[in-house]
Amino acid sequence: MKVLYILPGSLSRTDLGTREIDRRRAVLQRLAAPGTEVDIVDVPDGPSSIESAYEEYLSVPGTLVHVQAAARAGYAGAIIGCFGDPGLDAARELVEMPVVGPAEASMLMACTLGHRFSVITVLESVVPSMRHLAHRVGVSEKLASVRAVDIPVLELAKNRERSISRMIELGRRAVGEDGADTLALGCMSMGFLEAHQTIAADVGVPVVNPVYAALKMLEALIGAGLAHSKRAYPIPPKMAAFQVASR
Repeated sequence: MKVLYILPGSLSRTDLGTREIDRRRAVLQRLAAPGTEVDIVDVPDGPSSIESAYEEYLSVPGTLVHVQAAARAGYAGAIIGCFGDPGLDAARELVEMPVVGPAEASMLMACTLGHRFSVITVLESVVPSMRHLAHRVGVSEKLASVRAVDIPVLELAKNRERSISRMIELGRRAVGEDGADTLALGCMSMGFLEAHQTIAADVGVPVVNPVYAALKMLEALIGAGLAHSKRAYPIPPKMAAFQVASR
């Protein structure tokens, strides 16, 4: 089966370029189960990275275009590759195939691993949206805290050791001061550093990598023959009317 990983931003137009997109595809393909083929695309007219609600909303139209194109091309499912899950509800309205958001997948997975989890994310500017996401997913009572490393998304890989050190530092504080017993990395670029096992070994609690959580959630849904309820995510009425009229 083929699945599509959609980068909501214009990563190919940054200094990281298509080489980073190819690297991420290789990581996803390595993690995928036998028989799963992973393709990856970005949104060229989207923001270079998503560090605010404003940038998140800018990324949605192009992301939805890719979701619809993937469904028409016969993909079995898609991942919206940003921890903000931009446009997730709308994407699920537009298609029949499962569409997974990394934040939702990670938070639900974290709740199965402990009683309270903390999110380690990039900047203070996204902390409110992380709290809002937890509320939307229905797990806000289990959210111990959201802590930011204060490193922009596009800077994380430039000094990998510094980024990991900050994640470990904040992970320790989340456990020691906030009462977390599980951590989730709140940024896909953090996830693609693949440092979750190093952090877990140092801090002493499970660390959910959103790259792994999103891909495995999607594979599980497809393997179980499940897709999102159209009662929860109905086709937009105008689109439904047009489809009926076109028949």
